[in-house]
Amino acid sequence: MIKTLRSLLSYTALATIVLVAVVTTHLVTTQKIVAAESTRSLYVYVSPTGSDTGGDGSLGKPLRTLAYAAKQVQPNQNYTIYLNPGVYRETEATVLPPGVNIEGAGESSVTITSNGAIPAPGVNTGSSDWSLWHHGSIIQLVSPSYSGSNPRYGSPSEMIEATDGNQTLGGFTIDGNGKTIKAGIWVENRNNVTTHNVTFKNFQHSGAVFTRGNMWWYVPLPEGKWMKNTTIHDCTFINSAADGVSGASTGNLRLGGLDGADIYNITIRENKGYGIKFMHVGHIRNVKIHDCDIQVPEVDSQWSEDASIELWNLSYGNEIYNVNCNTWLSMVNHSIMNEYQPTATHPSNLKIRNLRIKDIDGQSVKESIEVALSGVEISNSYFQDKGFGIAIWGGKAWGGTIENHDINIHNNIFANVARKVQFGFGNSAAVFIPDPASNIKIHNNVFDRLGNSLQINSADRISIKNNVFLNSQGDDVQGGKNIAFTNNLRRNTNPAKPTWQIQFAVNATNIQGDPRFTGTGDRWNSYYKPASSRSLVVDRGTDVGLPYSGSAPDIGRWEW
Repeated sequence: MIKTLRSLLSYTALATIVLVAVVTTHLVTTQKIVAAESTRSLYVYVSPTGSDTGGDGSLGKPLRTLAYAAKQVQPNQNYTIYLNPGVYRETEATVLPPGVNIEGAGESSVTITSNGAIPAPGVNTGSSDWSLWHHGSIIQLVSPSYSGSNPRYGSPSEMIEATDGNQTLGGFTIDGNGKTIKAGIWVENRNNVTTHNVTFKNFQHSGAVFTRGNMWWYVPLPEGKWMKNTTIHDCTFINSAADGVSGASTGNLRLGGLDGADIYNITIRENKGYGIKFMHVGHIRNVKIHDCDIQVPEVDSQWSEDASIELWNLSYGNEIYNVNCNTWLSMVNHSIMNEYQPTATHPSNLKIRNLRIKDIDGQSVKESIEVALSGVEISNSYFQDKGFGIAIWGGKAWGGTIENHDINIHNNIFANVARKVQFGFGNSAAVFIPDPASNIKIHNNVFDRLGNSLQINSADRISIKNNVFLNSQGDDVQGGKNIAFTNNLRRNTNPAKPTWQIQFAVNATNIQGDPRFTGTGDRWNSYYKPASSRSLVVDRGTDVGLPYSGSAPDIGRWEW
C-alpha cells in the first residue's frame, strides 16, 4: 500500500495487477502498483532493510531497491519513490518512467551506488561511442530520440519531440564506487525534469548527462526537437569526469540539445576532467548557468588546462553569470553552420557577466575565454593570471563564410598578479583576435601588467573607449583596422615607455597619469575603484551606451 501526502500514517487501498512469472522452477508473484487516484501524489517507500519479494512499497513494508521500485509504478500517475536513509547497492539500472519522482531523505542520509559496473547486456563498452550512450548509468530517464528502427540514431528528419517527463529527483548522493560506474543520472529526450540537492561523486565519465540525444554535425537542431525546461540546482559534483576518453575530455555535468534550462548553485571539484561540457555536438539555447563554483585541474596533456565550462553550438538567449572558477571557458560554434548567427529578433547568443577566473598556480598559458561565435557580451568580470584574456577566433579562418562579429567586452578587469608576462602566442593580451572579426567593442575595462594589452591583428571596426592601461609590458594596442580610440587612460612606470605604445595617432581625449584608484581590497572588488571624486578617471570618459553618473562616464571598470 502507498502513502498519500495527506497523511503519513493513513493508507489508501490500491488496486493491484497480479502477474505470474516463472523463475527457474518456482512460481513468483509480483505486483504492479497502479494509482487509484492520479490527482494526488502517491509514495512508494524503499529501504535498504526492505524486501523486493516481501515488501509492497508501503511505509511499513518498503521495497529494497530503487530499480525494482521503478518497475512497479505506472508512468504519469503522480508517483514518488521515497528513499529512506541508508546505502542502496543497486545491481541493475533504474529505468524511471515519465511522471515518476525520486525523493531521498537527504544527501547526507541516502547513498545510491553499485558493487560494480551497471550491466549493459549486448553493449560494446569498448566502442569509441561508449561515452555517448546511456547504458552504464545508474538512473536512466531515457525516451526515444528517433522514429526509425533505431530509437537512438537516425536522419535529422527522423528526430522526434521530447517526451514530457514532469518529474523531480533530489535528496540523495549517487556514488560511482571508485569510478567503476560510467555515470550517475542520464536524462535523454525528456522535457520538464528537475534535479536538485544531489551529490555526484567518483564516476568514470560524468556525474549527470542531460541531452536530447544524438545529433548531427553541422546541422542546426530543428524547431520542436529541443529538450525543454531542464532545471538543475544545488548539486555537488566530485571527481566525476575524465581526460582521454576517445581522444577528448568528459565533464562532470554534460549538456546537449537544451532549450530553456536553468542551472544554478552548482559546485564542482574535479581532479581529472572538465567541469560542465557539451554533450554530443552541443546545441544550447536559452540556457542559464549561474551562481556556480568550479575548480578543475590546471594541467591537461591535450589543451594545457581542463576547461571549467565548454559549450558548442550556441543559439540565442544563453547566459553565464555569477560563476567562480580557475580555468578557461570554451564557447564555440561550428564555423560552417550559419543558422545560429545573431538576428534582429535574437541579437544575443551569449551573455557572460560577473565571472571570476583566478588561476591558482599563476603559471597559465591558456586564455580565460575562447569565443568562436558572434553576438557575445562579456561584462563585469575579473580575470587574473591567465595566459591571455579573451580570444576571439574562428569564423572564416575555420572554413566558414561569415567572420565573427558583434562582440561587446566591457567593465572587466584583466590583471597579472603572480604570473610573469610571456610573449608568444596571445602575447599575454587582455583581448587577442588572431582571425578576421568585426564590430568589436572594448569599453570601460582595466588592463593591468599585461603583455600587449590589446592584440587585435586584422580585426576591423574596433571601438576602444574608456579603458585604463596600466604598465603594459609590450604595446598598449597592436594591430587592428578602423579603430575608434578615445577617452582612454594610460599609466606606465617604465621610463622606457613614456608615451602610448600604439601604431596610430592618439587624440587629446586619451590621457596619461595616475588614475588614483584605492589600491586596497580585493582586485575584483574595490582595488580598481576611484579613491575619490578627484580621481583622474572620474567624468573623463565618453558615452558608449552604458549607465553612468555625473557629467560624463568614468574611465575604467567602476563608476565613482
